[in-house]
Amino acid sequence: MKIKTYVPSAIAAALISTLSACGGGDSASSGDTANATNPATPATTTGTVTNSTSNTSSGSTATNTTSTSATTAVTGSTTTQVTAVALIDISAAILANQNLVLNGDSVVNLPAGTTTYSGVISGAGTLTLRAPSGAGTLVLTADSNFTLPASQQTETATQTKSPFDPNHVHYWVIHNPNPPAVIVDAGATLQLGTPSSTGGSIGSYIPNTAGTTINLDNYQIDGTLVLESGPPLNMGILSGSGVIRRPPIGATGGTVRFVGDNPFSGVYSQLYGGYFGVDHVIFSMPNATIFSNESFITAAPEGLFGDTAGHLLKYPKTIWESHYGDDINTNSGLVIFSGVYSYSNSGDQLKPALSNPSLNTMLVQNVSGSLTGGHNSSFRGINIEGGITQWGDGTSNQFFLPSAPSPAAPDSSVKNAYINLHRGSTLVFDYNGKYSCNVGITGGGGGPHADGSTGAGNLTIAATAGNYAILTMPQNYNGITTIGAGATLQIGNGAPVSAVLATVGAPTAAEPYGAVTRQTTLATYTGDSSLLTAESASGSLSDAIVDNGTLIIANTSSAITLANISGSGTLKQAGAANTTLSGANSYSGGTTISGGTLSVASATALGSGSLTNGATLATAGSQHAINVSGSYTQTASGNLVLSMGSVNDQLKVGGQAFLSGSLTLNFASTPAPGSRFVVVQAAGGVSGGFSSISGNGVTLAGGQDAGSYYVTVQ
Repeated sequence: MKIKTYVPSAIAAALISTLSACGGGDSASSGDTANATNPATPATTTGTVTNSTSNTSSGSTATNTTSTSATTAVTGSTTTQVTAVALIDISAAILANQNLVLNGDSVVNLPAGTTTYSGVISGAGTLTLRAPSGAGTLVLTADSNFTLPASQQTETATQTKSPFDPNHVHYWVIHNPNPPAVIVDAGATLQLGTPSSTGGSIGSYIPNTAGTTINLDNYQIDGTLVLESGPPLNMGILSGSGVIRRPPIGATGGTVRFVGDNPFSGVYSQLYGGYFGVDHVIFSMPNATIFSNESFITAAPEGLFGDTAGHLLKYPKTIWESHYGDDINTNSGLVIFSGVYSYSNSGDQLKPALSNPSLNTMLVQNVSGSLTGGHNSSFRGINIEGGITQWGDGTSNQFFLPSAPSPAAPDSSVKNAYINLHRGSTLVFDYNGKYSCNVGITGGGGGPHADGSTGAGNLTIAATAGNYAILTMPQNYNGITTIGAGATLQIGNGAPVSAVLATVGAPTAAEPYGAVTRQTTLATYTGDSSLLTAESASGSLSDAIVDNGTLIIANTSSAITLANISGSGTLKQAGAANTTLSGANSYSGGTTISGGTLSVASATALGSGSLTNGATLATAGSQHAINVSGSYTQTASGNLVLSMGSVNDQLKVGGQAFLSGSLTLNFASTPAPGSRFVVVQAAGGVSGGFSSISGNGVTLAGGQDAGSYYVTVQ
């Protein structure tokens, strides 16, 4: 094809692009087919574009040779040279199921429908798929191994090794990714493998990476990529804005692994599990919309050498699901989810959406006519198997797992979420406002571990100003609970919470994704919460609380015990229910009682700070001394309750005691008139006095001296 014309540079570029799309001839000979691109010397004459193609066949080998020249456009005193790179059309060879050896940039113009190709593509070049006749699919059932030409190779990988074992590779980082070797245009579909195929991959792999597979063939997906291979697939870096689908291929499906920093901004929809990142290669895919009706498995390299932040993995967008049995699994490293794990009721896996956010906090029963279908389709599971999983990035209070009240027990009929914590892993909440976690964190709450077992790991409320977490269900994990500076952990909701079943029917004009036809309360809980301690039936000696912020107990009816509390933070007893403090506590921020009863069961129960009592302070068990290392202030609404028997209870204050409110003494037996009992000793002196004193019907009179307050039996 030869065209002579004079064109401005912009029009010349567009024209050359059009000519390139026309492609060249094809050989239909059997055996391997080779193609080559030989650019001619750029033209220096007027705007002439020459694009010629020759076909040569010799025996079983066909050679495609494409010559491409350039055009020079002159406007005024400006000269612009435009170089055209023609794509070699290999459509006929693909349709003839021939093996191909690339020697340049190639294109397959797919016919409408599905084309299955069992040949092998090797050589050096790129592969572009187009569908000029309507939606077309190319299915590969054998492994191809072509590479980019050496002149286009830019990608490298570096490794971090253990300082303790130089033979151990910690993780790999991919640098300067290659341009795409595989380009799937809009309207075209590339399918890698079938469930029964023995191949279907496209890959050129970095050698000598100690068992780590890094694919140098990267993909630009503006159409559709289907990952349906039986054998494993190790993907190159993904870009483009199209669709990547992982069909429900069942037990025959191979593992898919994604590595590197992937700028792909389209939709990833998986109905069969895949690995998003592994523990030995840096990975990210921050721009994709992810729909996962399966196990979403993700990991980052472990921070073994103090460098965790340098290779964290962050998911900033919503991750969607739409049926019972879905979960997210984090295996290692620091993985941050700053969006929401949400139910989708759009009925479209490629356009997930939720018409009513409150459906995340209800069990969903879809009936005839609904777009989604299925029972308990808002059910979402979390399995934290290692490393640090962080929800939120400190910029919002939009909790990652909004849910119905979901007890730790594995009965899925009355909940729609679970959180399993295993292997000493850590879950971090990092928000800047108040939010509720309505799930009992455990080890066997659902999914593959629905056995009711106790969790093994840690919960951290990050040190972000305003970070205020409310636990509304009893917790069932052994580990350390940490409250960062400026953060608050509230144990108990302070009010009941209910699990509600929403029945969803067919779409309506007002509810295009399905109308909620009925709401039924399945269970109502007190909203009270708890943490395991060494004294708990399934507790551990390692259970502890590190309080560098504020710990609030707001239970209304369930009494709990807390122990082994350290840190610089404060403790506040606010709920109507009784809280017992035991063990070796060393928190130093002080204690406030504004509701219910705070019972002291050890000599160090109250840490090392001051105490303000506006409700009830009492002893518990065999503990007879309430030790306050700082000052003690009792307000008019406060009540000090002491037991008087063979060993008498006493409040011992390291600082000054400011007394008001009431004093209640529980005598084991009636004391003799004139008996005197010292109930408060304060190294800093006593001021004020109790306005009301009661003692099992015994008449008592109060008195004080410089360092104590006492009562005398009348």
